[in-house]
Parts: sequence; structure tokens; C-alpha cells
Amino acid sequence: MEEFRMALDFCNLADLGFIIYKYTWNNKRPGAANTKERLDRAVANAEWRGRFQASTVTHLFSHASDHRPLVLQTKVNWRNRRRQPRDFKFEESWLLWEDCEKTILEAWQNAGGDNTGLNRAKDKINKWGEDLAAWGSTKTQPEAEEIKKLQKKIEDLSMEDATDENSASMLEASKKLDDLLLKQEIYWAQRSQISWLKHGDKNTKYFHFKASQRRRRNTIQGVKDQHNNWVEEMEDIADVATEYFENIFKSGACDRMEECLDTVQHKMTAEM
Repeated sequence: MEEFRMALDFCNLADLGFIIYKYTWNNKRPGAANTKERLDRAVANAEWRGRFQASTVTHLFSHASDHRPLVLQTKVNWRNRRRQPRDFKFEESWLLWEDCEKTILEAWQNAGGDNTGLNRAKDKINKWGEDLAAWGSTKTQPEAEEIKKLQKKIEDLSMEDATDENSASMLEASKKLDDLLLKQEIYWAQRSQISWLKHGDKNTKYFHFKASQRRRRNTIQGVKDQHNNWVEEMEDIADVATEYFENIFKSGACDRMEECLDTVQHKMTAEM
């Protein structure tokens, strides 16, 4: 089993998970002797998971075998899923831009309006977030194409004669490349929520892998409603969640009020 895990790690294969029924194997023995396990799994590498992000694995029923067949449905995107507006999040990589501090100060000074006190502070924070998000919209995504161009340029320069001009060009390109690589690493590190690795260790692939895993884990592929039906549409999922919490916090009928009141110690007597 250990060698099998090593093979999965060596090939960068990860479990694709499942939806609805958990187990894939049942020894079909009665009573306490019955055993169920999830033995069969679908795995894929990072490139495949990135291309087919919405794919799902379902364990089908089989009356003839103790193993359930696995069905892999490949989907590129989540269908009928409207992208919700995201809350403002400060990007750590913005701190590497020279005009970041100036932009923050100007956005804060220009916000606030005519309100006072906490309302003014709230308005300033909202307006500051909008201005900063607009400024950083073109500075957030890693410049993958520019990184490739710089890597190719440095490689070509390294194969030419070592003149002063070539050395200066290589040094300038190397500085730009290091800056872009650091921004790219911070971008994926922030999304992976991995805090025990330090910037500069060139763990971009690992951060990207963890961020993709986290996004897949946090995605609600479907839920069961009160009638045990599996639903996948966003509107249906929202209805199930709303109905569930409404039932939790809804006051129920009380037909044993006298019994409850009898347990309360009396503070007043009939004479009073």
C-alpha cells in the first residue's frame, strides 16, 4: 500500500472525490459482520483537474458485484452557476508595487463624504476598497506570458558572447523576472492558505495545487433536499439551505406549557 501511495505522489495524482454515496465496496454480509469501505477511487494530475474543474465522480449501485462501478463525468465549467460578486480582499503582492502606498493614501483621503463618526468610517472603508480594487485589477493576476518571455530572453542572452552590453541586459531581465516570480508566488500562496512556507522558496506549483484543491473542496456540487433527492442547480441548492435554516429557527407548537410552568419555582402565593 505504501508503494501505491508513493506511485501516486510520484505521478502527482490526487483523489477526485465523489458525490452522493460514500462507499464503493460492501461485503454484503448481514448484521454486525457487514463492512463497507471506499476502496475504489478516481485520480488525476493537476493539469487534468485544472482543465476539467467541474468534473464529478459517482458511485453507482451494482447487484452482481461487491464493488460499485465509478462513473466520471467530465465538465469544464460549472453549468448554470452565476458567479457571485466577491468581497474585497487585499492582495499581498500589491505591496511590491511602488505606487501602492500612494494609491492607498489617496483613496482613503478622498473617501468619506459628509457623514460623521462610524458612518464616515464605514463609507471611507467601502470607497477605499472600491478604489484599491480598481487600481489592483490589472496588477493581481500573475503575468505568465511576460515571465515566459523574460525566461526565453535570459536563455538567449546566456548563449551569446559575454559582452558588457549582454551582461547588463541579462542583469536587467533577471531583476524583472525575479520580481514577477515573487509576485506570482505570493499570489498563489495567498490563495492556498499555506502559512508554513516562506516566500522565496519557489513553491509556486505547490501553492497552485493547494489553491486548486481548496477551491474544489469548497465548491458545493449538490445537496439532498428534505425528500432525499439530490439537487445540483444553484437555485435548488439555495432553496434547500433556506428551508433548512428556516425550520431550525422556527418556533414549534408547545402543547405542554402547564408541565413546563410546574417546574418553575413560585415567587408569589395566593394570599399575596
